[in-house]
Formats: sequence, structure tokens, C-alpha cells
Amino acid sequence: MKYVKTNLFIILVASALILIPSFALISSSQTNDTLSDDTSSDDTVSNDTFSSMSRELANQLESDDESGEGDQ
Repeated sequence: MKYVKTNLFIILVASALILIPSFALISSSQTNDTLSDDTSSDDTVSNDTFSSMSRELANQLESDDESGEGDQ
């Protein structure tokens, strides 16, 4: 009877060590998918904003160079 209790304890501990992390992995992978979708759309928006600001700055610098050439 003692061996049955020991084996039952070992089986329960082993099951807990396997099942609890697997539930955590499944849960975090579902959460990460949602976060990565949101993050990728945010990155696209921030990249578009960065691109448009870079173009504006380049245009301003170009127009400043053109206006500056006549002064010299």
C-alpha cells in the first residue's frame, strides 16, 4: 500500500509539472499572437509616420539648399 501512495504522489507531481507549464505556454502563445498583430499594425503606422516626416524634412532641406544657393 505504501508503494501505491508513493507512486500516486510521483504521478501527480509529474502530471502537474507537465500540465501546468503546457497551459501557460498555450495561454501565452495566444496572447502573443494578439499582441504581435497589434504591434505590427502599430509599427506600420509609426513607419508610415516616420517615412512621411523624413520626406518632409528632405523636402525642407532641399528647398533650403535651393534658396541658399541664390544668396551666395
